[in-house]
Amino acid sequence: MKRYFALSLLAASTLLSACSQGPQSQDNSAAPTTEPVIKTHAELSVREGGAWDGNKYVADGFQFAPVTSFTAPAQLTDHSYFLRYEGPGWENDQIGYRLYLDWRNGIDIFVKTTNEMVLSRVGQDGYDSYHELSDWGGDALKVGKSVGLGALGRWLNDGVSHFKQVGETQWQLITQTPTESAFEVSYKEWVVGGVSADVSTLYSIKAGDPSTLVNVTTSQPLDNLVTGLVRHNNVAYIEKESDNWKMIATYGKQNLLGDNLDLGMALFVRKSDIADQFEGPHDYLFKFKPATQYQYGFFASWPGHPDQPQNRHQFEAFMEAKLASLESSL
Repeated sequence: MKRYFALSLLAASTLLSACSQGPQSQDNSAAPTTEPVIKTHAELSVREGGAWDGNKYVADGFQFAPVTSFTAPAQLTDHSYFLRYEGPGWENDQIGYRLYLDWRNGIDIFVKTTNEMVLSRVGQDGYDSYHELSDWGGDALKVGKSVGLGALGRWLNDGVSHFKQVGETQWQLITQTPTESAFEVSYKEWVVGGVSADVSTLYSIKAGDPSTLVNVTTSQPLDNLVTGLVRHNNVAYIEKESDNWKMIATYGKQNLLGDNLDLGMALFVRKSDIADQFEGPHDYLFKFKPATQYQYGFFASWPGHPDQPQNRHQFEAFMEAKLASLESSL
């Protein structure tokens, strides 16, 4: 039976101020209206006005159109210049993330300075300008050959196999409300070591909590499915656990933006789903027990945002609060 869990929000949704009241009619007056503050957002945008030249999409400039569903063309790969910031993005009032929708399948982090939604304008002014710190924040993580923060892979021959051999990749927007956003990525015929499987991943984020929750469904039990956290040198490694959950994290100078601020990343997995925990060449990894459904999650923290932990002590306190919240949701 599929298991679901809900996380309590760290901050309640608020309402915009009501518009000033206009003149009343003789019989009745219109009630003031309010609009909800948008605190979550998910998106995928596709480049327009050009044509494919091999594995590159060539056009006179960078014009993108948002979509609610998408099937990746067979020639799409890394740096094809077809998807805005190379895949789907999602955010809330504290943090943002993106997923490379190609063979790499890594998850990257957009740190934010503001509670406002910013992703709809990211990558519009020079395509990859988000690698530089701006007034809203920027792309903070070096993913490299790792899974980044909480992406999937399969362990084979002492390394993580990414999504190099896939029959078809699809993306679908599932939920888009002011306080929750979710999307699904489906991989058909993902072949690793001669074993083919269909894998579906549902990512969701809620307002007031930097965590992304992931529900995974596979067409058959896999004995080598892994998720992990990129391993950088000279940063603190942290482990915490509760009765039912294991959480690993790193904290320190692993931020690419040149602002000298610490970046914290954490990954949490149900203990009952863990077959093994170990270090790979580029990641700290959890291997899942063979099954067809899994749940796990991750979050990032950057002190450039006023509502996020400002130091390691506060980061670890948030880790503990998250574990308590996960336990209370069972």
